[in-house]
Amino acid sequence: MDSTTSTITEAYSMDSAANTSIESYTMDSAASTITETYSIDSIADTLAKAYSIIEEGGQPLASETTCIQYIFLSPSHIEAFHNNELYLEYIQNLVKERFNVSFPEEKSAFDQYFSDCIQLKEQLESHENFDKTVWLSYTTSLLESLKTPYYSVYSFTLLTLESCFTDPQLFDKVQKSFYSVLIKSSEKKQSIIRKIIEHAPVYKKYSYIKENLLSDILINTLALFGDEKEYWLASFINLFENNNAVHSLPKNTSNKEWNTPSLLMTFFEWEELFLKNRASKDFSSFSEYLSSRTLYFYKHAGTTSDNLLKNATSNASVTSAGTSASIDSAILSNIENAYVDSEFLNTFAYNMTTRLYHANPAIGRDQEISDLELILISPKKSPLLIGEAGVGKTSVVEGLAYRLQRGTVPDLLKNKKIFKLTTTSLLSGTKYVGEMEDRIKKLAGELEAHPDVILFIDEIHTIVGAGSTESSNNDISNMLKPYIDRGDIKIIGATTREEYTRFLLPDKALTRRFYPISIEEPDEELTLSILSGSIPSIEYETKVKNTFSANTTERILRTLISISMPENQPDDQPAKRPELPLTLLEMAFSYAALSGKTALSCEYIEQAVHHSNRLRKEIRTNFTCAL
Repeated sequence: MDSTTSTITEAYSMDSAANTSIESYTMDSAASTITETYSIDSIADTLAKAYSIIEEGGQPLASETTCIQYIFLSPSHIEAFHNNELYLEYIQNLVKERFNVSFPEEKSAFDQYFSDCIQLKEQLESHENFDKTVWLSYTTSLLESLKTPYYSVYSFTLLTLESCFTDPQLFDKVQKSFYSVLIKSSEKKQSIIRKIIEHAPVYKKYSYIKENLLSDILINTLALFGDEKEYWLASFINLFENNNAVHSLPKNTSNKEWNTPSLLMTFFEWEELFLKNRASKDFSSFSEYLSSRTLYFYKHAGTTSDNLLKNATSNASVTSAGTSASIDSAILSNIENAYVDSEFLNTFAYNMTTRLYHANPAIGRDQEISDLELILISPKKSPLLIGEAGVGKTSVVEGLAYRLQRGTVPDLLKNKKIFKLTTTSLLSGTKYVGEMEDRIKKLAGELEAHPDVILFIDEIHTIVGAGSTESSNNDISNMLKPYIDRGDIKIIGATTREEYTRFLLPDKALTRRFYPISIEEPDEELTLSILSGSIPSIEYETKVKNTFSANTTERILRTLISISMPENQPDDQPAKRPELPLTLLEMAFSYAALSGKTALSCEYIEQAVHHSNRLRKEIRTNFTCAL
């Protein structure tokens, strides 16, 4: 080893034994259990090579370079690969593509991206001829989509479709078809696309559905339900007009169009009946499949459509996020109606009201949400959430979105939508004088055109000075002041006390337009409730279940809260509750998911603590999950 490798070895080693080995993740599969052991020397050598790749790539001060170095270069990332050379090629590809894409601002986004890349690698490796070039091209596509509103649907599409096809050309053909529709789709249509993809594996249980036929079925279903224009659905519904049951299909009362998600679920049920009752199991062509299916629908409409169409609403328990859950139909209707037809807002901001919340995201914050509602109702004032980083300012806004979905808000706030905007996304791509001003005017115009939209600006202090030049101090804050002052637009801001004092207070004209709401750090008992209430959402995101008893779960959560105390954190990285214990909990589930497990265990809780750079070294090293 050279001196760099030696230094890394010493830093990584938890004791003085030079030959200590580290057992990597164990992944269960139907075929076998793969266990790979890495020596510290091997990890150190790979890390040294990865750092060299970053150094050779140049631009050391670029935020993208720093991001790759500190997020992707770690022993746990190397272990997850089980292939040091492929890991290095992955890092090389990240360095090559780093300036061609927009990086997100949340670490959780990168963690999800890395997890998706590893899962896709493992799926592709299960086939006989693993092509690393193909895999790297897909990791690049994922990276390009990482900061887009459709990333989660695209990654889900890739991973699900790959499991349905062994023919790489058919897989590539289908995923490109879905991607071409996805990149120009609204949030409403993204939920439709996700439902189609989620249903794809169902066809695999029918042996006579060969892969070439499956590819045609999926693309055809996408063409029928995935376009923004739905006028041809009326012709499709005519298949069922042998009786009056079709009229029980739910409609969107605002525009009298058919409720497409419910109609799609009805279509899938009809198709299932067709496939189960197919007498001849062979289709000579996709045209024959379509012809047989159409005739079956028409022939059996009078005998089966009544029940199926009645269930169109009850079966909407398959939610807009693509998960089966017992969710009130009124909530689903509110989520669907929260869609805003604005290309500008959907491009530069994120509609928090269309997100499906699997649990209350703002446990114990009823008073803060009530204060938020009160200020939003009052004229010419906008609320400003002030609290230290990590205490849950964004969660309070999510809690309001949660209430909006359920209709448990004052009448004056019903039908409101919340869009989250960051200064970075608003300014991205503006290069020339006047571009920023035009974009701000466009934003204000869109908000005036959609008075039911409330804009949430996290880190709102960044609008002070953003976009100003040497010749003009006309920044974002100055351009928005007149609109806020007239009450034309409503904004929810969030910032820390330090940044409020430093950036906002000096601008008296700006601060008088906002009413501050203090968000305090939760105590240990409230933090316990927040962690416990977050588990259902984490289970859904990671597909890993918490199988511990209620008493054991409480002991685990209290342990995570205890080790997250300020005295156990590095002096330069203080974190408030509930951020750090919640991060440790999320990472424990993520490590289990990364290892291919479906249930949380002590092993992954320990991994989350051992690999956390938010805790002092002695705390990480000595931690054991003793239950």
